[in-house]
Amino acid sequence: MRSVKYVSVAIVGVAVVAAVARAQIRDAGAKLRGDYGGMNRSASRSLYHARDYAYDYNAYARDAIESKRPVTPEMARHHSEGLGQNIQQAQKHFTQVRKQAGTDKETLASLDLIDKHLKDAAKSHADMHEMCMKDEVDAQGSMKCCTDATQALEKAIAEHDKLMKRLAAKKPAGK
Repeated sequence: MRSVKYVSVAIVGVAVVAAVARAQIRDAGAKLRGDYGGMNRSASRSLYHARDYAYDYNAYARDAIESKRPVTPEMARHHSEGLGQNIQQAQKHFTQVRKQAGTDKETLASLDLIDKHLKDAAKSHADMHEMCMKDEVDAQGSMKCCTDATQALEKAIAEHDKLMKRLAAKKPAGK
């Protein structure tokens, strides 16, 4: 009786592992349909997280300026590091998406625009981060850099949204 239970548990375990493995393997038509799966979702998540860090820092810096308090270096660094890490993650994810795109010219053109906007965001972030590393943070200056990064991220998000809509339109119904 015990061995039947162990065999049953083993069979269920193998079935679960096989189902998970199958779910992670893209079918042969996935690339043709523009199904870039998890990497596109991860890229999108990183874009939104970066923008959220930028929004939060701008709100914090604006409140500090309005209340005539200094921006604390710890808070500035926290937001700057979060912004920078998420920009870098998005860039890495989009590199993978680019590999999956193959020769799809429309997708590659969209990815070129997204890359440009991410480079602009990274440059603005680098300027912001330099200010945030000082003992006395320039609230106005760092906020301006952060706003520039936000605008670049919003352009990248808008282009990514357009790309996702175009790719979704290419998918057959039910996929």
